Parts: sequence; C-alpha cells; structure tokens
Amino acid sequence: MKQHIYHWRGSDWLGLPQQGEIAATSPDHATSKLVSKGIHAIALNDTTTLTPRFATSFSAHQLTATELAYFSRQLAALLTADISVTDALTTLGESDRTKIRKLVALLLRDINSGESLSRAMEAHPQTFNKFYVTLIRAGEAAASLPLVLMQLAAEIERKMHLSRKVKQALLQPILILFTAMIAVTFLLVFVMPQFASLYAEQGQAMPEITRWVLAASKSLENSGSIAATIAAVAVTYVVGSGYLPDYARLCLHRFLLGFPLLGKWSRHTNTAALCHTLATTLSAGIPLTQALPHAAQTCRNDVFRLATQSLADQVQSGNRLWVAMKETACFLPGMVHLVRLGEETGRLEALLTQAGVRCEESLDQLQSQFLPMIEPALVLIMGCLVGGIILAMYLPVFSMGDLFLP
Repeated sequence: MKQHIYHWRGSDWLGLPQQGEIAATSPDHATSKLVSKGIHAIALNDTTTLTPRFATSFSAHQLTATELAYFSRQLAALLTADISVTDALTTLGESDRTKIRKLVALLLRDINSGESLSRAMEAHPQTFNKFYVTLIRAGEAAASLPLVLMQLAAEIERKMHLSRKVKQALLQPILILFTAMIAVTFLLVFVMPQFASLYAEQGQAMPEITRWVLAASKSLENSGSIAATIAAVAVTYVVGSGYLPDYARLCLHRFLLGFPLLGKWSRHTNTAALCHTLATTLSAGIPLTQALPHAAQTCRNDVFRLATQSLADQVQSGNRLWVAMKETACFLPGMVHLVRLGEETGRLEALLTQAGVRCEESLDQLQSQFLPMIEPALVLIMGCLVGGIILAMYLPVFSMGDLFLP
C-alpha cells in the first residue's frame, strides 16, 4: 500500500505537548503507531494527499479528552430518552461548544448519507480512536449504545484522573531536582573558578573537599558540552521516550520497572489501566481475544503492552487468561488471583474492575506514603550539595586568616 506522511500533534505519557511526522498507510495505521509509542494524537494531517473531506475533518474539530467525555455523556443521556441517533446528534449540535457543533455536523452528514454512527466516527480517527469506535460498533450490534457511551465517558475521565495524578505526583520532585541541578551547575561553572584563581595566587595547601570541588568544576568547565549532551539525552530518555527506537524504549521501560519505587508505581499504573479497559470492552460484548489488543494499547509501559498482546495469542490457543498471566512475570499476583476467580465464577468484568480499583487505591497509598518523604529528601540532598560546595569554597579563606594571627 502507498505510504503517506502524516503531520501530527498530540501529547506524550506525561501529558506534554508533542508534534512531528510519521509515515503510515492510513490514518488508523498512523494513530496505531503513535499509540504504540505512547503518543495520544489530537490532530493528524496527511501532508502527501489531503482530500477535501479529510481537510474538513481535521481542521473543523480537535476534541480534547474533557470535551470527548462531555460529548459521550451528553449523547448517552439523549439516547437514554429513546430518541434516534440523528435526533440526539441534532440536539447535541446546538451545544455552545464550537468544536462539538462542528464535529456533530460532520457526523450527521455521514449518517444522513446512510452510514452508521460507528462508521461516521471511524472517519475521524484523530478524535475517535480504534478503541472508541470498536465499542460503539459493539453497542450498535447489542442495542446498548447509551450504556456503552456512559462506559466510554467514565473510561476517558478515569484516564484523565490517573494522568493528572501522575503529573501532580511527579511535578514537585522534578522541579526540586531541576533547581538543584541549576544551582550546583552555577556554583561549579561560574563561582568556583573565581575562587580557584584566588587560591592559586596564595599557593597554600587546600583542604581535601576543596580539591574535590575544584576538580569537579574544572572537569565540568572543560567538558561542558559533553555534560550538556548527557543531560539532553537523559531528558530525552525520560520525557520523550516515545521517540526512541522500539528496542531502546523497551530497555528503558524494563529498567524503570526494576526501580523499587518507580517500578511499583509503573506496575500499578499500567495494571489499573489494563483492568479498567479490559472490563469496559468485555462488558460491551467484545470477545476476550479482541478485547486484549485494545487493552494493550492503554499500557504506557512497553513491557506491559507486549505482555498483554501475547496474552491474546495464548488465549486464542486455548489457555485460560489467568494461566497466561501467571506465566508472565509483570502482572501482579493479586490481579492474577482475581482474574482466576472471575473466570471460574463467570464474573470476569466485575472482578477486573475490582482489580483496577485496588491498583488505584494502592497508587493513592503509595503517593501518600512516599511523596511526603521524597520531597524533604530531595531538599536535604540539594542543601547538602550546595552547602558542601559553599563550605569547600570558604574553608581555604578561613585558613588564610590564620596567617595573620600572632
């Protein structure tokens, strides 16, 4: 198939804005590739060939997650009143939100031309991803669109809440670390060389700590470009890991899972997303083998995503889901136990939801227990570094004062 170049704008797993270009055979293919890299695309433009319909589709609306949740809830409420999809969309088209009005106009145009709601939504992959469209199609087949739309709205809001929680938990420690790096770099690069020239003129012996700091200052001054490159690479690895090659990103995610605190946080975050998404798809009537690939795309960690994708093959070959999970080391034992009970009792959706709630509760406990400890620890480390450098700078000055004593 012909490759197209798509210019995209979206956000990474931290919610930071990103943009770039990607080669793909279709908008769905491009969206899938971006999701596998941890990127949520909110705008996707074909720079190779852009038909008038796509030009209208992409420029007319770019719903945020909040707007999409609002759209889903409002449409579900209207359909619950036993009115047709066309009438519900017409009513929703009178919304005071401009982007929703434009989106509804496009959907109504396609539905009035004979398309179903799911097919109309499928024409706008930058707003309705594969997971959303698949559940809408299942809801149409089972005549349960209002329920599916409410589940989708709840899922979108849950993801926003989890993403907001992660960003709030990481924001202050990152700011403290960034401030410490700037303070230490400023002292070593700009202040310490001034004291070094003063000490060289005196020619006296310096304390050991001062020699260490002077050596660090000289090394940083001589190889500042190398240090800046290393820092840029580190930031790229942590923040922009979606741009890394697949193998490098997989190694990074596996490395993060090995950290005592970050690893536990990542496991519970990915497990909660997996459980809720899997429960939502199963409750919509989608078979387990088709639900697992959709659930895998919600995992931000590549280790979890690949492990979840492998579960579909094992279930397809006849294995029980809990057995396949148990053979994969990344899934939590508590989740495996609940999945086993769910399969044995026929209540898999309810117990998956319970497993997701437990993981979110564990995240809250983890945040409440360790975050108050991390921030003072980082402040203490920053104080020790800055205080140590200042002490190293002034110790020789105190020694010089001894020369004037009688």
